[in-house]
Amino acid sequence: MMQPEHQLYSYSYLYRITSTSPSFIHKMIGLFVSSLDEYVSELELLLQSKNLQELKKVLHKMKPSMMNLEIKGAGEILSKVSESGTWTTTTSDNIRQLRDTLKEIKPLMEQDLHELSKEVS
Repeated sequence: MMQPEHQLYSYSYLYRITSTSPSFIHKMIGLFVSSLDEYVSELELLLQSKNLQELKKVLHKMKPSMMNLEIKGAGEILSKVSESGTWTTTTSDNIRQLRDTLKEIKPLMEQDLHELSKEVS
């Protein structure tokens, strides 16, 4: 069973909770990858509008996937933003970092999906 390891994310949580079901893991990664462009677009719009309440809603929607896939730095960013009362330059920096990480992991996860699909079929 392929279990790719990356510095920006990890599937170890998924493997722990699924008893190593390749089809479930493939589905979870696929759903996340298919949402990445939307997540990146939403974060870019929020960087312009600086609407903290809307940002908190978007991050809340993204949180389960990001935590399941152990996206590097995501937990810390989610905590900082949820505790924040106003939009600051730190908020913008955190959102840029998260956006850039999501952009960077998309092709890596697509490659993982390709590799996993060999095991699922």
